[in-house]
Amino acid sequence: MISRIFVIAVGGVLCYSKSYFASENDNTFDDLVSGFLTAISNFATEIKGGEIKALNFRNFNFIYGYDKKFGIIFVIVSDIDDPEIEIRKKLDAMKIEFIKRYDKILENFNGCISDFRTFDDYIEENVYIPPKIILLGELGVGKTTIMNLFPGETILELDDDLNEIIQKVVSVSNLPNLKQFLLREIDFEDLINNSKIYRQFLDSVDVIYIVTNSAGSNLGRTKKLYLRLKPLVKKADVFIIANFQDQKSISFVPEKIEESFGLKTFGFSAIKPDAKDKIFSIVIDILKNSVIEKIRKKERLQINNTN
Repeated sequence: MISRIFVIAVGGVLCYSKSYFASENDNTFDDLVSGFLTAISNFATEIKGGEIKALNFRNFNFIYGYDKKFGIIFVIVSDIDDPEIEIRKKLDAMKIEFIKRYDKILENFNGCISDFRTFDDYIEENVYIPPKIILLGELGVGKTTIMNLFPGETILELDDDLNEIIQKVVSVSNLPNLKQFLLREIDFEDLINNSKIYRQFLDSVDVIYIVTNSAGSNLGRTKKLYLRLKPLVKKADVFIIANFQDQKSISFVPEKIEESFGLKTFGFSAIKPDAKDKIFSIVIDILKNSVIEKIRKKERLQINNTN
């Protein structure tokens, strides 16, 4: 995911920045990055090394480009596993839009940065990349039923290899700076058998929910698939949604499933009246305490390492 955006003018003046997941009043990282990128850009010029295209750190990629006319550096900070080509497309479009909007101001720039705050509307509509969530499971475990509990239009399309893509963009309103997430449904066995096809998506996904029907026979097959999936997952947090908990005579309780898989397990029944509220609450809780907090921890670590 993209976590931060910077537009840095001549002399290291931070004329625009956007942080998606920083804590309130946390400007330390912005100031550090602005000064650092200015210094390293000047150093590259001094040694005739040319423009720096990207900086790769343990936790983040700093993807950036220049506008030579005004001497501006544009930077997008993304997770280390996000595809650079996807980020760079957004960076190039952002650069074109910024110069188009503010060329007159930049020609007579006096250090006043308040004029650039109106760029928020473009960033929020065009640069933000929502967290990616997979609903993974075998046929008949209820993943499509769960998918349909979320608001939004389900999109059916084919990728470049003619594989069916079933996904939707879900809007949220109760998480700071996180307005949407991308929810994708995938057959578990298909993903394992065609892992090379799904490689790029697996590298960038943030959360994987493995949906089971909680019965012993399905749990056994699902665990075998999970053990094959485990080494393929780079950064995603993996959880179990133990569906069909209403069928108590054949279902294992969530605690037993969690013990077997070693994964946080949520008991669930897609046919209960409160199913929609419960599944939405599960996803929001994970986004808040797993995805967002993970990025904040990485940023704090990056700040400490920089200091």
